[in-house]
Amino acid sequence: MTNQEQNYKITAIIKTCNCEDTLCDALESLRDLDEIIIIDEHSNDDTVEIAKEYKAKVIYADKNDLSIAINQAINEAQGEWIFVVEQDEIIPQRLILDLHNYVENPKKNRYCVSLAQKVFYLNKEIKAARSKNNLRFFKKGYAEFKNDNSFELKIKQGKLFKLNKKYKKQNLCLLKYIKKDMVRIFEDIFELNRNKIKTSKNKKASVVFKPCLKFVKWFIFKRAFLDGKYGFIYSKIKYFEEFTFQNMILEKIIKGKENDF
Repeated sequence: MTNQEQNYKITAIIKTCNCEDTLCDALESLRDLDEIIIIDEHSNDDTVEIAKEYKAKVIYADKNDLSIAINQAINEAQGEWIFVVEQDEIIPQRLILDLHNYVENPKKNRYCVSLAQKVFYLNKEIKAARSKNNLRFFKKGYAEFKNDNSFELKIKQGKLFKLNKKYKKQNLCLLKYIKKDMVRIFEDIFELNRNKIKTSKNKKASVVFKPCLKFVKWFIFKRAFLDGKYGFIYSKIKYFEEFTFQNMILEKIIKGKENDF
């Protein structure tokens, strides 16, 4: 390998937590990358063992201070470019090839790249759930993670280049993972609402109206109805998220106990 090739290595960084069912597929899709670093939140299943089988480097993170582990992973990465990957995501080989090509010839010297993705559920695209262009690929020194433990990137210097090919996000809810995924989705919803309720100043709970409004918004105005029953399922999840949030507000008002959340 030449010195020039060594300077253009790509390191994939994945934040993991109890994802033994999906991580293997994710890592398999990254075999053509030079290095993989796992930031694990002390999983109690076989997540770490699977990562080590794929020769991935494992860094353990504290949920209360995730930024330390993230910065450590970036500093220790051998790659000049960092690619952020989700723990349940299969990366298309076309995207891997495009990233390698971009490294060799950055567009207008832009070193922060966002990716557009299509989200699939049971092998059918959910148009209403198409993700926005998210910053996920960058050269060291040109982007950094926010300090709110959200694993979300922001540009440190330079300008953003948007890779708009709409790459397929394949592994979000595959059929063989659906039961565990639904449980995880609802657990995430409850946790999100607990965090939101701490700072909520809303003293009027609308347990029926607001969830129904959110369902209508996602199923009709967000074009989910074009996805048939899959769009209906997605809209129902949004309804459930709002319903639980409004109930938690109501419970907070009735009990008058801030610490319950």
